Amino acid sequence: MSDVVARRKIDPDSLFTGLVLVAAGIAFLTGDFGHVIRHWWPMLVVMVGIPKLFRRRVFWSGLWLIAVGAWLQLVQLHAFGMSYRTSWPLLLIFVGGGIALRAVFDVTGGERDEA
Repeated sequence: MSDVVARRKIDPDSLFTGLVLVAAGIAFLTGDFGHVIRHWWPMLVVMVGIPKLFRRRVFWSGLWLIAVGAWLQLVQLHAFGMSYRTSWPLLLIFVGGGIALRAVFDVTGGERDEA
């Protein structure tokens, strides 16, 4: 019986979903959930991206979700004086950097055409 438990793989999506539900329950118990959602909703995008980092096939989509969520969070909190109007060039930098990194590091293990 212990061998079965030891060999079982942990599903990162299920683990993260469970932890998010626990965090939501705690936030509801504190009674100030509206404030949390109003200011920290972009972190939900980041939380969706984190488990994807642990799977090879969807690594880049996880990285994209984390980058976009981080940008949205910085804008939402007006960090460094950022707003949607003034910070959209950062999104271009994220997109361009991600495309360049993906061209250099192909983590999916797929075959690239040499033509």
